[in-house]
Amino acid sequence: MATELKNKQQPSSLKKTLSYAAIVVVCALALLGILYINGVFNTPEEEAQVLEADTGLTGGIAAVVNGTEIEEDKVTRIANNFRIQYGYTEEDKWKEYLQNNSYTVESFREEILDGLIDQELTEQCAAQRNVTTDDEEIQGYVDKMRANYSSDEAWQTALEGAGFDDEDAYRDALRYSILDKKLEEGFEAENVLDDASLLAAANEKVATYSGAKRTSHIQFNEDEQELAQEVLDKIKAGEMRFSDAVAEYSKDEDTKDNGGDMGWDRLKDANLDADYTEAITDLNAGEVTTELVKTKYGYHIIYCSEVFSPAVDEAGNYNLGSLDEIPDGILEEIRTTVVEEKTDESKEAWLKEMRETNDVVVNDMPEGLPYWVQLDEPEEEQAAIDQAADEQLAEDVAGEEAAAGEMELEGAEQQAAQEGTTAEGQ
Repeated sequence: MATELKNKQQPSSLKKTLSYAAIVVVCALALLGILYINGVFNTPEEEAQVLEADTGLTGGIAAVVNGTEIEEDKVTRIANNFRIQYGYTEEDKWKEYLQNNSYTVESFREEILDGLIDQELTEQCAAQRNVTTDDEEIQGYVDKMRANYSSDEAWQTALEGAGFDDEDAYRDALRYSILDKKLEEGFEAENVLDDASLLAAANEKVATYSGAKRTSHIQFNEDEQELAQEVLDKIKAGEMRFSDAVAEYSKDEDTKDNGGDMGWDRLKDANLDADYTEAITDLNAGEVTTELVKTKYGYHIIYCSEVFSPAVDEAGNYNLGSLDEIPDGILEEIRTTVVEEKTDESKEAWLKEMRETNDVVVNDMPEGLPYWVQLDEPEEEQAAIDQAADEQLAEDVAGEEAAAGEMELEGAEQQAAQEGTTAEGQ
């Protein structure tokens, strides 16, 4: 299947994962059991052995937004759940994660707290952009999710497994999630691209797609190698059309009805199997793989239908003159990427304005947090410290030597003066 042939992406552990919006989405997915099925979350039994959400709560207030307090324990629970979710419960692994992602403990806390502050500002200020929700709309989402469970007990278990004490807590999270989505839709509507702007953006981003290949395939089961070879030999001999072979033999039900089309290999959602990708490296437009391609899904015959080769000027710069020069799939991804970037910029600018025009107070990080760990000095920083220490030592030694020299000189001058006085007396 095409959906199987494409690799499944692992959960991101980048900074964006820490945004509260992402956490709400993760929790919502957890309610359906998706993340448990894929093994993303540890089971409650595994979590209890090493770290729990409520481990190391300190109390106190992390920040205040227009009089609304954000509890430090809320930040701690998110940090603990993040470590549990992504397998950083051991101190060494946690320390490695922070350092590999250029975090300090303080900046990690700040990342979470910024998300919580943005959440509170969104809930308080969204109405300024005519963005609202109500209990009826929120309840509609709750009811839709609740319908997936056969009993109140199963529903409550799912809520707790997703990090919510009860349905009210889930409802509060949904309120923010709905408002945030509506805000993004509003900013997106304000960032529609005209053709001229899209073409300019395409010339800036087209390098990513230069050489992209659009391919189709015929998939055979692992026990059909002999049949696959027979079909390949007929295609190479001109005795069978590739499209006819797809319709008759391919086991990929997702692409069988559209000629086996797997799309462009450079698109973000392509994520093709590594063996498949390697097999098309030297494939030109109009060519079929000369040998069967083996992947973990079976055997494949692959046909390259197009190679994207955008125009360049004499200086080697991409110089697309028309949107018609860009294949539809690639053009749509460029459009989506640019709109998303502009939407994010607009939203961030709005949140920054809300921070500046509202009363936001952030308190210092308290001591004794469970996610605190002593980090090694970065190599460059440590090298700079060592160099500064060496320079200071050299300066101190030079100073001591200079002082000793001055003392010797003064002693010599005094001795010479005394000898001169003695000579005069004689």
